[in-house]
Amino acid sequence: MMMSKLVFALVFLVYPFLSSARHVITFRSSTSLQPSSLAWDPIAQHFVVGSVSGPTIHAISDAGVVEHLLSDPSTTGADGSATSVAVDPVRRRLIVGFSNPGSIAAYDLKSYERIFAVPLPEMDTIPGGVAVDLRSGEAFVSSAKRGVVWKVGLDGAVRVISESKIFGSQGLGGVVHVGRGYLLIVQMEMGKIFKVDSDDGAAKEVLSSGSSKPLVSAGHAIALHPDLSLIVSTNRSVLLVKSDDSWAQAAVHDKSDLGDAVTAVAVAIREGKKAYVLVKSQEGYRIEEVAWERESEGDMVWGLVLIGLGLAYFMFRRFQMGKLVGNMNKKHA
Repeated sequence: MMMSKLVFALVFLVYPFLSSARHVITFRSSTSLQPSSLAWDPIAQHFVVGSVSGPTIHAISDAGVVEHLLSDPSTTGADGSATSVAVDPVRRRLIVGFSNPGSIAAYDLKSYERIFAVPLPEMDTIPGGVAVDLRSGEAFVSSAKRGVVWKVGLDGAVRVISESKIFGSQGLGGVVHVGRGYLLIVQMEMGKIFKVDSDDGAAKEVLSSGSSKPLVSAGHAIALHPDLSLIVSTNRSVLLVKSDDSWAQAAVHDKSDLGDAVTAVAVAIREGKKAYVLVKSQEGYRIEEVAWERESEGDMVWGLVLIGLGLAYFMFRRFQMGKLVGNMNKKHA
C-alpha cells in the first residue's frame, strides 16, 4: 500500500515532464476573422493575426479573447485580405501585407493609426511574407505568385531587390530578416529555402546537408528563433531547421507532427523563446505551442529518472528503517 502511494506521488510530481501538455489558445473565428498570418506583439503581450476574409487585424490574448485592432478597406477595398503581418517593436509599428490589390502598410502599434500605405509594383500579387530589419526599419515583402522580393523604406518607398532566376517560376512564402545582411525565404511548393542579400538581392539556395533534396517538402510560413534556427511550417507539421552561421547548408534538427486533422497556417516566436503555430481544423482555429519531438523524449527520460531516484531513495530508507528496527529488537531481547 505504501509503495503504491509513493509511486502515485512521484508520478504526480513529475507529471509535467511526462505529459505532452502544451499551451493552447482557442478562440472564436467570425466572418471578419479567418486567420491567415500570425505575429507576436511583445509590447502589448498578445498575438496579432491577419484575416483572409477582409483587410482586418485582430489581437488574440492568452485567454482566447479576440480584439479588433483595425480595418483598412481604403487601402485594398472591402474584398482585400491581410495575408502577412510583422511587428517592429523598436519603432512600435505593425507592418501588414495586403492582397487584392497587393499593397504594404504600416500602423502605429499603440493607436493603430496608419503611417503609410502604398501599392506594390504588381497590383495582382499576394504577399507571401513580410519581415522587418529591426536595425534600419526597412521591410521586405515576398510574392506568393512569383519569384520577386521587394524592399520597403521607412517612408513607404518600394523597390525590387531580387528577381533571381534561382527562384524559378514558383511563388515565395514566408520571409525573415536574419540581421546579418541577408534574408531567408521559403519557396511554397518546392520547399526550397533561399538566402537573399538584403542589399543587392543576390540569392543562393540553402542546401540540405548530406542530401540533394530540398530542405522541406513544402513550406509557406517561417519564423526566426533568436539562436538563428528557422521554424518552418508545412501543411501537417512544423520543422526546426538549423545551420551554421553562413546558412550555406542546413538540416532539419527537430519536428512536430500536427496530425491529419489540422492544417498549419502560420508560425511565430513568442518572447524570443517558444515557437507557436496557428492551426485550422474542423472545430475552428487555435494557436498552440509547438511540442518538439526531441524535447518530449528528453522530458520523458528525465521524468523516468526522477521516478527511479525516488524509488531508490524509498528502498534505501526502508532498508535503513528495517535495520534500525532489527537492532532495537535485539537490544530488547
